[in-house]
Amino acid sequence: MSINIPESILELKGQCVNTINCNEYTNTITISCNRDKRFTPFDPVTHSPGTINRYVRRVIHDVPFLAYRLQIEIELAQVLSVDNKRHIERCDFVDKGCYYTKRFCRLISGLCRHMTISAVAKHFGLRWETVKNIDKAHLQDTLPSLNPEELTNLKYLGVDEVARAKGHDYMTLVYDLGSGQLVWVHAGRTSDTLSQFLKMLPEPTKQGILAVAMDMGPAYQKAVRDDLPNADIIFDRFHVMQNLVTPLSRPASKKFLGYFSPF
Repeated sequence: MSINIPESILELKGQCVNTINCNEYTNTITISCNRDKRFTPFDPVTHSPGTINRYVRRVIHDVPFLAYRLQIEIELAQVLSVDNKRHIERCDFVDKGCYYTKRFCRLISGLCRHMTISAVAKHFGLRWETVKNIDKAHLQDTLPSLNPEELTNLKYLGVDEVARAKGHDYMTLVYDLGSGQLVWVHAGRTSDTLSQFLKMLPEPTKQGILAVAMDMGPAYQKAVRDDLPNADIIFDRFHVMQNLVTPLSRPASKKFLGYFSPF
């Protein structure tokens, strides 16, 4: 059926709602849109106006409506720039290459603060990896970018590693265990990765750090020994328990005080 709904209600900037269909068998509402021709196409790389080469359509998923899953068919312009390169124009309510609206990603990330990733995935019928990636991307876009040179009053740090994808592309995370706040994220999990953060800290801040909690890998230990010689190294409980059944094959860390658990 044809329907006229102001785009401000659905927050679909640049799109005009054409039809809305409800499929009772798949429990899905589909909103079909056409591009609003009143908007000038801009090249997403040069940010300059361009000519429309052709139109492409995408199907994205939005926040569920009542008991129905909601999907939106949008129309975007492929822009021909002055140097004859073709790019798909940006869309305000969905990121490039993403199949979920930004408000849906906010909902997923918000629920992950109170529920497990598995529970959120089961509730929305999504894969575990999809929910994890949505949450990670949203946090990277919304968390404030803290400047290590401005950090003060740090006493206890926690260092951990996470994988962007299963088995590869690791990132190093640094937490302020006093406040529980994430203070630094960087690609890699080597000694140099953590050392890069520690070297940027003001000297009074480094002197005030009493201990750093981490796993039993040698890379992070080396960075702490080199850059925080007065700080104690504390292994987290999970990795200590893992090694109870298998004797440690590497020498004990300097000033090992036991294990640390924030819980």
